[in-house]
Amino acid sequence: MISAQRTSATIDAKLLVGLRGPDLTASTARLALVEKMGFGAQLVGLKRWDFFHLVLKAALPPQAVVDGLRKTLARQSTFYNRNKHMYSLECRWGKEERVDGPSRPALIEQFGQSLGKRLRAGTDFDGKGDSKADIVNKSTVFLVEVFVQDDDSAGRDGIAAKLTRELSAPDGPGPVRVQCPGRATVWWLAIAASSDQAAVDTARQIAVTTRRDQGLLLNPNYQSAEFVSAGRIERVRS
Repeated sequence: MISAQRTSATIDAKLLVGLRGPDLTASTARLALVEKMGFGAQLVGLKRWDFFHLVLKAALPPQAVVDGLRKTLARQSTFYNRNKHMYSLECRWGKEERVDGPSRPALIEQFGQSLGKRLRAGTDFDGKGDSKADIVNKSTVFLVEVFVQDDDSAGRDGIAAKLTRELSAPDGPGPVRVQCPGRATVWWLAIAASSDQAAVDTARQIAVTTRRDQGLLLNPNYQSAEFVSAGRIERVRS
């Protein structure tokens, strides 16, 4: 029994954090993409998240490590503020899984509801409505996730060191080693397109800055991006 308790556990944790209220950064980016870069007929929705990918290793019961991680994340402003942010923390180890906050499918459904409200209003992102909105409303919409991460690992290393110290402190669950392979800004792009691949291609045009009037969400000189298609998104109209 003692030997089993000391078996090293590896926990894969993914934290997604977004503002509860209006996001000025996302709103400004949306306006630039629609009004200055001409993506009004393709870009149906845009949302910004902070994303943390953590890997925790400890010779401790996994549930105790996850409980310690939850408490540590909640008591400091580095990750989220309960009054300002909504968050989803997914922790997996072996065949076990624990989710705190809304699940990812639930967040995608909420995103679809926000798109449905815009469609009911009869406007696209130009605010002009009618003819262009009619085209957008009849199109198939795909969700593309764009993970934008700095090439410099200093920020990720700092987060890993901070969490290792706090989880291993006397009031923590015990000795825990934390790695942070991912610390990114995640953009959710709802794109009207004919297919998944066409949506991803449009997302690349929107995201990657190649010159002043092309691309907006990442600078390839010091950042890298991963484009993940999440498939068709339903715009809930009721």
